[in-house]
Amino acid sequence: MQYVYIHGFGTTGANSIKFKKIKTHALSKNFKAIALEWNEHQADILEQLILQLDNQINWNEPICLIGSSTGGNFTYQLLEQFTDKELLFVLINPLLNVEQRKIDNYNFPMLLANQLKNPSADLANGLILLGKNDEVLDYNYTYERLHKSNKIIIGEWNHTLSNLDTAKLLRLIDSVNK
Repeated sequence: MQYVYIHGFGTTGANSIKFKKIKTHALSKNFKAIALEWNEHQADILEQLILQLDNQINWNEPICLIGSSTGGNFTYQLLEQFTDKELLFVLINPLLNVEQRKIDNYNFPMLLANQLKNPSADLANGLILLGKNDEVLDYNYTYERLHKSNKIIIGEWNHTLSNLDTAKLLRLIDSVNK
């Protein structure tokens, strides 16, 4: 298994707490974990993520894309690019649309906002983790759009999942491979 982590706005992949937990877990199972990097100043983030994927993963081994917040948006854009591949996915408090943000959108770069895309109705068979106490995004927005074809787990956690037990998070991620 290859875990591919895609971080959210204002963070980095390799240095994020979530990725470090995922990487430690992956290594303990002799799996691979990589973090894709992007920033809000890039004109074509999706293109950059595709290049990183092609350079860092083995397409012949199972892949689980894990996207957090804005990274969740790019995760399903990657899924749409690679419909010919068998990809598992986990979306963590994904940003589907800037409208679902609870905080001031003035600080959200237009270059980035213009690269976001609502998921197609075909987005299915993934795991979506939504926090009721998400202080950044309205979880109901995501639930209404994606609950019919995906497994959705709603918990009392916050946007960063800092109040979700690490072992439980990793069990949830592993559950997509069953």
